[in-house]
Amino acid sequence: MSEPNRIQQLDEKTIGHISAGEVVERPAQVVKELLENSLDAGSTSIHVVIERGGFDKIQIEDNGSGIHQEDLVLSLDRHATSKMKSPEDLNEIYTLGFRGEALASIGMVSKLTVASRPDGQEGRSIHMEDGNKGEIEPSGMAKGTVVTVEHLFENTPVRLGFQRRPATEHARIVEVVVAHAIAHPNVGFRCTIDGRSTLHLPKVETIEDRLYDVLGGQSSSLLPLQQPDDDASVPGDETWSGYISTPDISRGKGDEIHILVNGRPVASTPFHQAIRRGYRTRLMQGRHPVTVLHLEVPANEVDVNVHPTKREVRLRHSWRVLERLERAIAHTLASSPTQPDPSGELQGLEGLSQQSIEKPIQELLVPKVEEENLQHTPAPPAWALAAGTQLNLVGKVAEESIDNDEKLRPQSTAASAQKLLPGMDSSPMAPALSKEERALHRHAGLGGSILPSQESPLKFTGNDLPKMEPLSQFADSYILAQAGEELLLIDQHALHERIRYERLRHDPTIWEPQPRLVPTTIQFNLTQQARLEASMDKLNDLGFLLEHQSDEEWHVLQAPRLLDGGEIQPFLFDLLQDVSEDGAPLETIERRKDHLAFLNACRGAVKANDELSIAEMRRLLDDMRHVPNPWACVHGRPTALRLSLDSLDKHFGRHG
Repeated sequence: MSEPNRIQQLDEKTIGHISAGEVVERPAQVVKELLENSLDAGSTSIHVVIERGGFDKIQIEDNGSGIHQEDLVLSLDRHATSKMKSPEDLNEIYTLGFRGEALASIGMVSKLTVASRPDGQEGRSIHMEDGNKGEIEPSGMAKGTVVTVEHLFENTPVRLGFQRRPATEHARIVEVVVAHAIAHPNVGFRCTIDGRSTLHLPKVETIEDRLYDVLGGQSSSLLPLQQPDDDASVPGDETWSGYISTPDISRGKGDEIHILVNGRPVASTPFHQAIRRGYRTRLMQGRHPVTVLHLEVPANEVDVNVHPTKREVRLRHSWRVLERLERAIAHTLASSPTQPDPSGELQGLEGLSQQSIEKPIQELLVPKVEEENLQHTPAPPAWALAAGTQLNLVGKVAEESIDNDEKLRPQSTAASAQKLLPGMDSSPMAPALSKEERALHRHAGLGGSILPSQESPLKFTGNDLPKMEPLSQFADSYILAQAGEELLLIDQHALHERIRYERLRHDPTIWEPQPRLVPTTIQFNLTQQARLEASMDKLNDLGFLLEHQSDEEWHVLQAPRLLDGGEIQPFLFDLLQDVSEDGAPLETIERRKDHLAFLNACRGAVKANDELSIAEMRRLLDDMRHVPNPWACVHGRPTALRLSLDSLDKHFGRHG
């Protein structure tokens, strides 16, 4: 048998590198740790300086209370902190930092300089490089603290090889600064990247002013979160506040869901399900709202000591907190002018869909009386009479309709020999349009159905369907066709949807860049601008050409052809969320191709009750033979019902 490996005590330097691997993941994490120290020191002004993504230099300058000169050496030791003294302090943490690991871990993988001058003292500084501390030296400086990190990960080339591009880190650092700026509107923040000022947020009095500075004009469209009245009697001391977007303002990712727990920005992912449940069916599948939500909870009911970077927290009564958030969002949206979900579960609509009110309101408001007292029956209020009376267009009382029959489906007629081209009036008033004119009208965006004869035939590899012959149309919605020894009953809308999806999905020309006759003006918030500038080359490759006009305003001079004017802004917002991570743009474009093909396939497809000629039906059937999956539409519904000749013979007793 082999001898067991012996356990040995690691030296302090190895322990320091292990700790640094947990705490210092990337330059943005360094910025986060140093910002927390500045905020805990009571700073009202913080300046962040970044060079080459933070790999060359990170500098955080604040005007806080500073570090006593006798504590400078101790500040670079692991687990040395001024924010807690005993294990009991972990039960109630009121500061952003508390571990005492940040400076020691950063100093293990960089050249670190900490300079500080408390009020009434001289400035002092200390250096630490690759875990080796230097001597305390005098430093001329203003009141506060300046922490400088240089050559990050230079002594750990393996860790450096896993880092993102500097441009990616720039955008991530701006996100970190913005998150803390939202949490602390009474603190001014500045961020300088590669010598250029990219963010300047002066301290403000209210969170509304800070949201306007960070989110731009869209902050005025956010709804203040309102608690239901019934929540006052619900057990628990936690409270939610903040702002949520209306359902028409959404993003492709949850990057703009900001969650603050006792003033601490935390990961929003654990809260996504509760937020979606609050929106119910008002939010499209796969979309995320824009929210800034503050949770105030007793310090002894939240555990922030569950992750080395303090990015995640654990709530003692998480189910109660999340349900309270869900109810608050649903209650807030109840006053928003959007269509409520059919279950009637929004505030004030309980059971509405299950009730059947047969009497008019003026009768319901009159108390029930016995027959002998009918002469003393009180009259209903005037407002009830008005509410229960239906008027016609000229202001007179409308006659009640006694025709409660459902609308009849159209009756198809047998196809006759065609004397005119499909789509032409029986008495044309002008010559037929040229090919170029037809193309112009086809893409005019009028929103109507596009006839199959107006589209080019599909040229994909054929499937195993035989040649089909159209026979007729039933109810102007279904095509009857013969395919070999089978009768097909085809949903014309579902089939045309599938055909249009495949044509749009594989059309290489739809992403060709097209100059805008009138530039589209877009205002980006601070985070979006950082991502935009970091990904400008990628956006140019995708067909976009943008020009910077002012602090927040950009002009889109060129965009892919398929994007209409109103689609450019939401597409760019979603795209900027995805390009924040390297390698994402190609996946984003593929998803966008699917999404746009999906939307436009349904928008232009022939509808139920659209009468088709034999030639148009034949075109649909020919294209059906070149679709990879001809049996389902883009929503997953079936496109056709197949009846074999053999089964029909059996049904009519023709066998045996």
